[in-house]
Amino acid sequence: MTWHTVAGCRRSAWPRHSRRSANSLAAWRQEDLQEPWLVLRKFVSEAERLLLLESAVTQMVKGKLLPNPAGPRRFFRRLDTTGGVDSLIEALTQRLELAVAELKGRPRDETLGRVFSYIDPGGFIHEHRDKYTSGPMALAHLRANIVVQMNQSGRPIIAGKTVPVEEGDVWIFFASHELHATAPVQGLKPRIVFGFGWSVPTGFILRAAGEEEKGQSAANQ
Repeated sequence: MTWHTVAGCRRSAWPRHSRRSANSLAAWRQEDLQEPWLVLRKFVSEAERLLLLESAVTQMVKGKLLPNPAGPRRFFRRLDTTGGVDSLIEALTQRLELAVAELKGRPRDETLGRVFSYIDPGGFIHEHRDKYTSGPMALAHLRANIVVQMNQSGRPIIAGKTVPVEEGDVWIFFASHELHATAPVQGLKPRIVFGFGWSVPTGFILRAAGEEEKGQSAANQ
C-alpha cells in the first residue's frame, strides 16, 4: 500500500496555556506557517473504502450506533468497547502507526478510542477541542480520521481552515489542542468517517514516516 503526503505539519502539540520564551514564540510562529494537520492521500484502497462503507451502512441499519448528544443528525459507535473492531480496523490501526513518524509503540487512546462517525445531511460538528484527561503526564490526543464517504460540504475545518480531503484519504491532527468543526453536511448522502486515536507527548512532532530521513538525505547532498 502506498500513499502520498500532501500537507505536512511539523507542529508539536504545545499545551494550550503553556508559557513560552521569546525564542520559543518565534519558533511557534514559524511553525504556524504550516497547516496544523497531516493528510495522506488514498490511505485506503477503493476496495477497502467500499468494505468500510458497507460495514457502516450495515451497522446503522442494525441499530449499532447511538445518537451523538453534541449535535443533531449525528450518530456514533465506540468500536473498542462494543465489539466493533474487526480485522480491517485493526490492520488500518497498525498501518497508521507505521505511516506517522514515531507513532508506533505509543499508547492507543482510551478516552474516545476507535470510533465510527455517521452524520446525516443537515448535521454538523460544532467547533470544539476534545476534552482530554492525560493523567500526571502532559499528553495530547492525536486523532487520525479516514474518509469513507464525504462531499466537500462535510470536509473538516481545523483552526478555521478547511482541510482538502477526499474519499480514501486520512487526516491527522491534535484534537485536544486544535479547534475543529464542520459546516452542515449537504446533499443526499451521510458523512462517514472512521477515527483512530493515540496519546502522545505534547512535544510530539506530526510528520509522515520517512520525511525526516528525506530531509537529512537532502541536507547531505
